[in-house]
Amino acid sequence: MIRRLAVLLIALCLALPASAADWLRAESEHYVVHAEMSEAELAALVQYLEDFGEVLDIVLPGETTPGRKLELYLAGNASEVSRVTDLRLSGVGAGGAEVPVAYVAYDRGRDPRQRAGDVLFYLGGYHLSHKFFRPHAVWVRYGFSDFFRTTWRDENGDFILGEPPPAIARRRNISIADLRMALAARTSPEDQAAFDRFYETSAAMVAPLLIEPEQRGVLARYLDAYVSGAPMEVAAEALGDAEALAKVISRRKSARTVPMRRVTLPARAPVVVTTTPMSPDEVALVEVRIERLLDKRREAVSGKLSALTAQFTDSAPVWYEYAAAEFARVQAADFGGVPLMRGFGFANGELIVTANRYSDAEAWRAVNRALALAPDHAQARRLKAEIMLGRLVRAADEPAPEEWDAVRALLEPLAADPQTQPLAAALSYQSWIEQGLTPPDAAIDRLGRAFVANAGVADFRYAYAVALARAGKADVARMLLTSMLNHPEFAEAATRALEEAR
Repeated sequence: MIRRLAVLLIALCLALPASAADWLRAESEHYVVHAEMSEAELAALVQYLEDFGEVLDIVLPGETTPGRKLELYLAGNASEVSRVTDLRLSGVGAGGAEVPVAYVAYDRGRDPRQRAGDVLFYLGGYHLSHKFFRPHAVWVRYGFSDFFRTTWRDENGDFILGEPPPAIARRRNISIADLRMALAARTSPEDQAAFDRFYETSAAMVAPLLIEPEQRGVLARYLDAYVSGAPMEVAAEALGDAEALAKVISRRKSARTVPMRRVTLPARAPVVVTTTPMSPDEVALVEVRIERLLDKRREAVSGKLSALTAQFTDSAPVWYEYAAAEFARVQAADFGGVPLMRGFGFANGELIVTANRYSDAEAWRAVNRALALAPDHAQARRLKAEIMLGRLVRAADEPAPEEWDAVRALLEPLAADPQTQPLAAALSYQSWIEQGLTPPDAAIDRLGRAFVANAGVADFRYAYAVALARAGKADVARMLLTSMLNHPEFAEAATRALEEAR
């Protein structure tokens, strides 16, 4: 009996596809998905995500086309995601100016109809932040994304939007104090209990604003007030009386049935999905790369990546990640925290260096190793130029013109495609400013195209606004800078730049 069972188990294992337990990379028109699943399952998931992206375009047509694809790394459950953060989360977004990326739970133990919910959350956030020019308050971003988390597809292939989360996930009442807390927040809380309260309040607020007929136009009025530069509490007045909003939320929470929306997609051919196996070094980088992009555990992350360079000595991706982690430590030491727009002086042209310097020697060694292994590695070329630019800016003596030319020689081939290489375009523009020269029109134009194709990245909005102010286009510059007056990191710099643009 035992022998027959063993034979049966071996047969079952042999019957499984060889790639069933391997990490794969799947790329489609709009997304890049990394996951540990079979090729057929991954291709079906990517098709589902592309279909959902089309739903978003129907429900809320975008104003611009993103220049970069959203990269998704799928974890087996929320516990795996929480390893890279200081909170218990089922997903986390990162990357900023470097790349739009998210690490998200895709738990096969969940109901298949809701299994992709956490992934849809990040597709919703990507749509809102990368396809529209107006920035959004943090509660709007969380609430908007959460609204699509419960989306499901019926037997006819239609998408059903607006279904409330299960009762167990919405037990707590939303108080007026909760509303005021969320509406005044420039950023999400870092404490778990406070974050949970903020998140649930944000989701409860946005759902009726998106789908209840009597709330039509209210959210748009709020966003107009938010981008006008009005203080958060003043912008909140566009939503009406807080007590009335609390009643709307309570009514939706307690209702047996709520408004939902059905979206039917037009018939179309299946999307093209290119699937390739991930190499061992790429798999080893999954979590530590997310940690590096989150930029919260710099020293620990650098240590992990240093160990990986010893394990994967011939991996350009590993050496690049290590170089980027080391350079993050250089920047943090130079500026006492996270520098705006990579530390280059868009606001006032001045570099403020702290006494606690951290050498860039290891970053320089690592990035050159990455380029020796892969000379065309785009991000390594950009990073090498960034290290060189930082050295020139800090140099005690006036650098020679050819030194600035060497920086641009690395950046220019990348900056020629500013939609997909926006950071290279921004750094190329700034190299002229740091050299004390007027940037050519082509550099300003590329910076503008970088912003248009990456509108949700504050770094590029700020950089382009200041560039326009320098070029004498003060009206557009003021509009962009005013829209950043509530940004948690750029508000002070935007205020200074506005004063200079007047």
